[in-house]
Amino acid sequence: MVQREWGSCPNCGMNVAADAAICPNCGMPLETAPMPDQTRVATGMMSAMDETATFVPSVPPAPSAPPVVNVPAPAPQPEPSHDDRHAHGAGKAVIITAIVAAVVIVIGAVGGFIWNRRHQSELTQARESCTAAVQELEDQYAAAQQEVDEAQQLETLSADDVADEDTVTELKGAIDRYRKLSGDKNGLTCATDAHKDVLDYVTQQARSRADAQRKDAQAVAQAVEAVKASRKAQQKADEQAADAAAEEKRQQEQQAAEEEARKAQRTNDDQESTNSSARANGENIDGDWLSYPKGGKREYINARYGFSAQIPEDFAIVTPAPDNGAGRTFVNKDLDMRITVSAMHNVLDTTPQQQLAMYKNNYDVSYSLIKGDVMIATWAQDGDVHYVREIIGEKAISTIEFTYPETNHASCDSILEETSPTLSAPYTHGGADR
Repeated sequence: MVQREWGSCPNCGMNVAADAAICPNCGMPLETAPMPDQTRVATGMMSAMDETATFVPSVPPAPSAPPVVNVPAPAPQPEPSHDDRHAHGAGKAVIITAIVAAVVIVIGAVGGFIWNRRHQSELTQARESCTAAVQELEDQYAAAQQEVDEAQQLETLSADDVADEDTVTELKGAIDRYRKLSGDKNGLTCATDAHKDVLDYVTQQARSRADAQRKDAQAVAQAVEAVKASRKAQQKADEQAADAAAEEKRQQEQQAAEEEARKAQRTNDDQESTNSSARANGENIDGDWLSYPKGGKREYINARYGFSAQIPEDFAIVTPAPDNGAGRTFVNKDLDMRITVSAMHNVLDTTPQQQLAMYKNNYDVSYSLIKGDVMIATWAQDGDVHYVREIIGEKAISTIEFTYPETNHASCDSILEETSPTLSAPYTHGGADR
């Protein structure tokens, strides 16, 4: 086979490379088709023409070869060049980019719409929460203002108005704390153009202040109740002190009157009359009744209060009787012993315990006893023995009192023991419990 560097296709004449197996144009196999030596033929022809101009060389016929059927093969598509491939790829990239951009735009638009809707909803909720929190703070302040006004009035109380001065001090401190908080409301507004973060901050501040304000308002209310209770306790104590002072004054007046009566009795000892037991039916003495002696005793009945006592017959009546008809005094001059029976209205509802406390407050009581509505007290004073038995009833307090020198106690004690239990009053049970 002839080796060629470059030649032409014997079928179509297209220039082909020397190492091409087939014609790229018509597809004819090139290895089986001998190529004439173009150089040699051309050279021979030029030599012959030089020898004789009339010589016409004969061209030998081409070697016999099998007939070639010139069936055109499908023309192969030429490979696209680098620029063509680049342009084609760039086109595809532009299309893909455009599609991706369109998808991103659509997704962005949808996402933006959803985000905007959500943002608006969250902003609306934040504004509603902010408005509600600020309104709650203002409503709470208005509701607590009345209690704070009342507390400010109690704040002016002095130490003499309350039982515990510390309660007023605590109230002042609670009011001061409340005033500092309640006056700090600047900036707590829910602006219409405010961002969600700002609204959330205002909401948090309003709720925080409302919680602190609520606690301070409760502290003020508790302090108010403490001051009220302290003032009520002081008022009760003042009333009790006033009652005690009035009772003490009454008792002092009573004691002064009794002491004055004793002095009058001692002064009028020389005017003592003999007993009136000579009359069989007894007699009326200045309105009181004195009966005949029974077993050495007479019964004295007071006309004004109705109490009675059995007095030994050797005790004479001291005259004159008190103008108020409260009772009588009987005297035994030999023993220097006096028995006084009297009564007074129980206007203060005095109890046996209170009566005994009064005696203990004024005398050095050495013996005392309370049994039901009966009170007994005894003491020594200025060389005399004093013994008191009282029956405390709802209407009156009936009394029998014995006074005698301590030196005569041997003779007088037995008279006291026999006579004291005979005191009786119709409005009490003390006279029967002896």
